[in-house]
Amino acid sequence: MNREQTEDLKAFEQRVIDCVSHVRRRSIKWRVLVAVVLLWVVVSMWSWWTDGSEHDNYLDMFYSNKSLCLSITVFFFVYILGFFDRQNAANIITNRCRSVLHDFNMSCNDQGKLIILKRTKMLSPDPWKHS
Repeated sequence: MNREQTEDLKAFEQRVIDCVSHVRRRSIKWRVLVAVVLLWVVVSMWSWWTDGSEHDNYLDMFYSNKSLCLSITVFFFVYILGFFDRQNAANIITNRCRSVLHDFNMSCNDQGKLIILKRTKMLSPDPWKHS
């Protein structure tokens, strides 16, 4: 490899590392949001479960606890808007980079650092040619 190719690889590696670290920082915020919403749902469920008031059916009991209704609604909005996928965005990026880099005999780790793989021998010069 010449110097220009080495510099290009280093620049590409730095860009991948920057992208993965930026997405990882953002995913931490979404994980905190999901944890807070789930904690809110659990506390509301516990409050609803230990509520001593008598109701005719579960639907009336459910609607009497506004915090539970609101927490479950927020949880479903968080789920529908795709916040669970945003938690795994860094893994998605690194997996896609690995699949593309495999064609160039390279890979990357979870942080985005490039790994140059050893060359494998091809059995025939043209793999699509049947003899």
